[in-house]
Amino acid sequence: MKAFTTSLMLALSLAGCAKMNDVGMRLISSSAPALAVVNETLLSGEVKLFTDRTGTVALSAGGGLQCMGNMRYTASKSGAINLKCSDNTEVSLSFNALSETSGFASGRGARGPASLTFGLEPANAVAYLTLPPGKRIVTTAEGALRLQ
Repeated sequence: MKAFTTSLMLALSLAGCAKMNDVGMRLISSSAPALAVVNETLLSGEVKLFTDRTGTVALSAGGGLQCMGNMRYTASKSGAINLKCSDNTEVSLSFNALSETSGFASGRGARGPASLTFGLEPANAVAYLTLPPGKRIVTTAEGALRLQ
């Protein structure tokens, strides 16, 4: 019985440590603005980067399309991003880091090319985004970005 109690206490302690680690990771994460073009739609949102070289991506567009995903480094300055969108599109992107909190990614979904930037000002991000033929990114009177 003593061995069971000791094992139970150890298991509960480890579970508590794992939960504390998750909370700690969120507390020391870095957030960066993100822009993406998926299915010929411009999305904006945020990338959250964690100290274990992983991250999360949350994007949305005015028309209702939302994409969420995860990212992970696979080398010192590059990695992979997997997105799942509300229209059931799945996109795999390869990214290159420009700094600790900025980079660009490109890939392909079922409906065509996809691209993403994080940690870049919109004026700089446009250079890394793959836009649909004949389209450009413009700033509206309200300061929002859109494809035109």
